[in-house]
Amino acid sequence: MLNFDAPWLEKGDKLVCFGDSLTSAKDDGYVKILEDNLRKLKIKVVNAGLGGDKTPTALARLRSDVIALKPDAVSIFLGVNDAAVGRSVWADEPRVEPAAYKNNLIWIVHICRLAGIKKFSITTPAWQFEGTSMASYGNVLSQYCLAAREAADESGSRLVALDAAFAQEWLLHGGRAKSGLLLTRDGVHMTLAGNELIASTMLDTWKIVLP
Repeated sequence: MLNFDAPWLEKGDKLVCFGDSLTSAKDDGYVKILEDNLRKLKIKVVNAGLGGDKTPTALARLRSDVIALKPDAVSIFLGVNDAAVGRSVWADEPRVEPAAYKNNLIWIVHICRLAGIKKFSITTPAWQFEGTSMASYGNVLSQYCLAAREAADESGSRLVALDAAFAQEWLLHGGRAKSGLLLTRDGVHMTLAGNELIASTMLDTWKIVLP
C-alpha cells in the first residue's frame, strides 16, 4: 500500500516536472521555486514544460522529454489547455473531453511505470479560469479537476489538490479580485503569487521538510 504520509522525494532524487506553459515559465515560474527549495536536499529538478501542451500531445513527447532523462519521480501538471481546446477562441481544435483527459493522465503514468519510474504526482488544474477567460470558457475546469483526482486515485499517484488551494485563496479574499484576476495575469498564466501557491501546495502535499 502506498504511504502518502511519507516524503514523496528523497535526497539525491531527480524530479521531472511535465506540463504546459504553466510549467515551462522560467524566471518566476513554480518550477524555479521548486528548484530553489529542493536544491537544499540535493534534489535535481528538470523543467519539461511545453507551452500549449495538452495530454494527447504530451503523450507523444513522453519518451524523449521524460523517460529518456531517467528520473526518479515525475510531477504531471496538465489540463488547462485540455479544458480550453474546442471552445471559444480555440473552437477550431478538437476537444479533449474530461474522460479522455483522465485516461491520458493514467497512460502517462503507466508508460513511465513500464520504463521503471516509480514515483508520480498529478496536480489538478486550478479551480477556475479568471477574468475574461472565465467569461469565455465558463466553469469548465471543474470537470477536469475531478478527472485529475480520479486519475491520481486510479494510477496510485500523489494528488496535489491545486483546485482546493486556489479556491481557498479566493475565499480568503472575499471571493473578489480586481478585474476578476487574483492569481493570474491574464486569466490562465500565473503571477508570482500564483506560482508560489502552486509550489507551496506541491511541497506540502509531497511532505517535503526543508532544512
